[in-house]
Formats: sequence, structure tokens, C-alpha cells
Amino acid sequence: MTVLLVSGCGTLATLQSLTQASVDPSLKTAAAPLASQLAASNVIRTNPVTIPPARVRMLQKPAIWQTIRNGYQLTPNHLPPRVAAFRQEYLQRTDYLAIVFERSRPFIHYITDQLARADMPLELALLPIIESAYDPLAYSASHAAGLWQFVPRTGEYFGLERNHWYDGRRDVTASTIAAITYLQYLHKLFDDDWLLALAAYNAGEGFLAKQIKKNRTAGGSGDFWSLQLKTETYNYVPRLLALADLIKNPQHYAITLPYIPNHPYFKEIILDGQIELTLLADKANLAANEFNHLNPAFRRSVTPPTGRYTLLVPIDHSSQLQDFLDYSDRRSWITQHQYRVVRGDTLSGIAERYQTRTSWLKNANNLNSDQLSIGTILTIPNADHVRSGEPQTTSQPIVPYNVKAGDSMSGVADQFNMSLVKLRRINDLTSDVLKVGQTLDVTSTSKNRSTIRRISYRIKSGDSLSIIASSFRVSIADITRWNKIKRSTIILPGQRLTLFIDAKR
Repeated sequence: MTVLLVSGCGTLATLQSLTQASVDPSLKTAAAPLASQLAASNVIRTNPVTIPPARVRMLQKPAIWQTIRNGYQLTPNHLPPRVAAFRQEYLQRTDYLAIVFERSRPFIHYITDQLARADMPLELALLPIIESAYDPLAYSASHAAGLWQFVPRTGEYFGLERNHWYDGRRDVTASTIAAITYLQYLHKLFDDDWLLALAAYNAGEGFLAKQIKKNRTAGGSGDFWSLQLKTETYNYVPRLLALADLIKNPQHYAITLPYIPNHPYFKEIILDGQIELTLLADKANLAANEFNHLNPAFRRSVTPPTGRYTLLVPIDHSSQLQDFLDYSDRRSWITQHQYRVVRGDTLSGIAERYQTRTSWLKNANNLNSDQLSIGTILTIPNADHVRSGEPQTTSQPIVPYNVKAGDSMSGVADQFNMSLVKLRRINDLTSDVLKVGQTLDVTSTSKNRSTIRRISYRIKSGDSLSIIASSFRVSIADITRWNKIKRSTIILPGQRLTLFIDAKR
């Protein structure tokens, strides 16, 4: 599983000098801080007059795959044996290739276009296949997220905002610009050698620099193919070159590439007010899953309360959404708010602050008492609706739900906006143990299950079930059930655990 890590103190200092002066933390627009970074940094070299050749070719070609082929800069005429081995591995997994090629449809034109504008190798448009299988909600055991698999620390250095409401690592446009910035920085750092830059992107520049020095001291060339690397990095570049060769010669290898036209899939719309995601999807005439797939950076059911953010909307749906945002009454954008409980909060105090009733807060959040836990997210009805006397939802239709692999009581309760107490009560449950295929009665308001991801976590020295559960925001009971172990089971470094996590949490 690919993880973007930054290694060594020197790395952090270098990245700070690259980014701190150019990223304005007060700007909340997803792409704006990175845009200013690109302008201020010496890493990206742009020519204000000459259009890069790859960009010219992109403007002339009718299909994205041909455009990518024409922008190749990395693929050698004679592929090393390591590349051929991975090419054969991919040819044995054509179903997987079909899936990831189709997943790339909404994003690959944008990424290719950004690479072409920067006059970079267009093989890099295939890198998200290796990093995330072109899944914008991909999440790794090392807490890397998004198409480009930024870990929190690296994302922060490249201006990717991350808070309770939003995670810029999953913002398609912001993370793409950040990845381009990082790759160009590495390209310059490693003497304009793209293969070394890619290896550093995977393993960290500090680690790679040490391996190059070690190799040269021993009389080696210090190029990628001569280095002793960790298995994942050793395979990283060959995998990319194998994919590039398949894209270059699909007929020779009898693989089918889906037709993806060479024009933008989405339009960027600037949003500067808080609004519910379901309302945005409705006004864009999009299914919630499709809207969320294009805008996976939003972690809550509403956009952040302050700041400017970028929405991605399919081009043929964008004008109607833009008209709604331009001409509608903003007071209608929010029917409810979300609030995180902090130390000292009381239910009555929160109700008074938001001009609502304690009873409505309890009903809206399925609370059976006035007791609150720090960190709990409460749904707060809009004050305008409260003042108008509009009743809050106190009951919802009950529907059946079939338990699936990876489900837990807490997960099902969260998915359907229910409390554990209510879920147990309406199902007459005396235990939290669930069986695959079991039918539960749940409320009909469901969250999106598409954010759940299965990961394989390798246990490290010092880990415990409690530490792992806290790190991934799951319960110990979930971990033991998913892996069919007891709480008292001794876990050892190197063993693997299967975890089901909500990528947006």
C-alpha cells in the first residue's frame, strides 16, 4: 500500500522553506493557497509566452489516452525485466485494470491538463492508479488519504487544510496541485531525474538521498535501478512504467481502454457560504453518491461555516447549480448546523446559544438524557426554523437492514443517525454481537456507506488494541470481531489486522 512520507529533519526544513512563505493559512479556498504557492515558488518553472509542447498536443487530440501517450517522457525503448514482470502481473488482472480506468474518468483529464501545463511527463497521470486506484476516498494504514495519498504532515506542508469540516488531501484539485508541486521540487532536488523523484515521492527524500550516497560511495551510479530500496519503493517506478507501456500499446496486449474524451469532466464552482451537501446535490440534479465522489473533501453533511471552497460539478450540471447559488436566499441553505461538544458544555446551554429547545436537541440527536460527552457531534436545528415554530423530526419510518461483513453495532447506529440505545431497544438486543445476514430494524435516514474502506494494518512495535482502535477511531470490540480474536489475544509486531474505517472521519 503506497504511502507518501517525509523523512528526516532536513526534509521538513526544506519543505518549510519551500512552502511557508507562499502559503497564506488565512485563505480557505481549496486551491487558492496552492495557487499562490505555485506563483511564489522557484520550483515550478513556467514560461509566460511559450505553451509547453505537451499542452499543445493535449489541445489537439480527441481522446485522453492518446494525449497521455504523446506526452510520455519516462518510458524507455527497452523495458527492464522488472517492468516486464509487472506488465505481466497487470495483464493477469484485466478486471482490476477495467475498474481503475473507469474510476479515472472524472479526474484524469484535469490531472493530465495540469501536468501538461507544467510540462511534466504525462505518465504521471497514471500515478494515482498506483497510489489510490483512482479512489479519492482511498485511505491507508499509515493514514494517507486521497488520490495522491498524502499523510497529514506532508499535506499540511503543501497547504492542504485539514479540520473538523474538510480534508484537503481528498480535494481532487487542491491535492493534484500539491502533488505536482512536490514532484517538481523532488525533480529539481535529485538533479532533474524523474525516476529518483518518483522514488523519493514514495519513500521520502531523506531516505532516498542516503541510499544514493551509499550506492555512489560503493562505486555505483546512484541511478534508480542501482539502488537498494524497500520493496514498495523498489517496485514503485516499475509499476508505473508497466502501466504506461500497457496504455501505449493496448492492442498489442489485448486490453480495452474505455473511451474518455479529451475535455473537462467537471467545472469548478467557488462556494463562500455554508450549505448542506444534499441541497447542493439536489440543485445540481445529481445523485448524492455522484456529488460526494467529486467532492470527497467535505467531512460533514454541511460545508464549513466560514471560508471559500471549490465545488466540482459535471459541466452539464454546473450552470443550474451556479444559478441557485447566485440567486437563492442564503437563509434557506441550512436547515441545521453541527456542533462539537467541548468541556463545560451543557445541553441547556447549547439550546440557549442556538435559540432552540432542549427537547428538540434531544429528539434530533436521539439522546435519552441530558448527559453529553466531549467530542460528540450534535445536530442543531436552524434558529429560523425554531422561531417559526416548525416542528423538528421526532420520528422516522422503520426499515429493515441486513448486516454485512465489517458491520458493528456502533457503525450501524452511526450510519442511520441512531443512538446505540435506540438501536438496541427497537431490536430487543441484549448483546452487541452481530451476524452477517442478520436483519435489524433501523430508521430510514441513512448516511452514505460508500465512505467505508477496508484496510490491512501491520502491527508495529508498541502497538496495542487500544492504541490501534484510538488511531483509527474504531472500537476494540470491532477489531476483535473483524479479526475473530479475543480482547486478551497477544498481538505481535508484523502481524496484520483487518480494519473497516470511515475514510471521511
